[in-house]
Amino acid sequence: MDEMLQAFLLFWIPVSMVPLGLWYSLTSSPLRGRFLAFTGIVLICLSPWTVPSSPSSAAGHLLGAVIGPCMLIVLGIYLISFSGNVPVGKLPRSDRKIGFLMTTVGFAWLAGMHWWILTPQIVQNEVNAYWYVFWPTFLLLTSCLASCSAVTLLMIGERRKAESNIMFLVSAFSFTLLLLGLNVDGPLVTSGDFRQHLWLAVADMSGIAVGSALSILVFALVIYTYERNLPGPESITPPTDSELKQVSTLIATHLGGEEE
Repeated sequence: MDEMLQAFLLFWIPVSMVPLGLWYSLTSSPLRGRFLAFTGIVLICLSPWTVPSSPSSAAGHLLGAVIGPCMLIVLGIYLISFSGNVPVGKLPRSDRKIGFLMTTVGFAWLAGMHWWILTPQIVQNEVNAYWYVFWPTFLLLTSCLASCSAVTLLMIGERRKAESNIMFLVSAFSFTLLLLGLNVDGPLVTSGDFRQHLWLAVADMSGIAVGSALSILVFALVIYTYERNLPGPESITPPTDSELKQVSTLIATHLGGEEE
């Protein structure tokens, strides 16, 4: 089979199955949608073996390497957030400790990939190129989102100080790993490489933030301009005496009720 056709069938079609499955899961076929998205993720993770000659399979290799710790962190933050004073979906208070433990294990797992022998490698001593992008971007994004979540819990939530403190701790831990990455070399990734890709991650996130803000501003401006240029409502003539009498008769009839 041709290499491009093989990559199309065994990588890009599974990639398209994930958003399509998520869309189906939000409509009338949630079970089929979840199965479709799950199958797509599995095929993407298997792409280093199904399409080893395709450069795109490095993305599947990285996904298979980081999906475990990332799921631990996501589930841990979920347990932390919903084990407090929430109006719906409240979890037992004991789940907060489990969530904190899962989050800690997830971060330790990812840190071991950078400073130990767990670094994702396509071949021996060749680091997956996507790891350079993922690791600094993940730490920067997690630190920002966790701190914003902690502030939001304090400002909007009621009796959410314990969960807010844990989210501040997650943010501080992510930022600490970020500082360590800037100064401490790993076995395969140097601090210089980390620093270079961190600045690229800052530029990417800043561009996304500015672009999102501009798109919202332009959208609001278009709606405001359109509504301002709409013609005013047409005035209608006041009702006549006969129309008022007819309305009064109808109202009196319906308010009076049925006589037994």
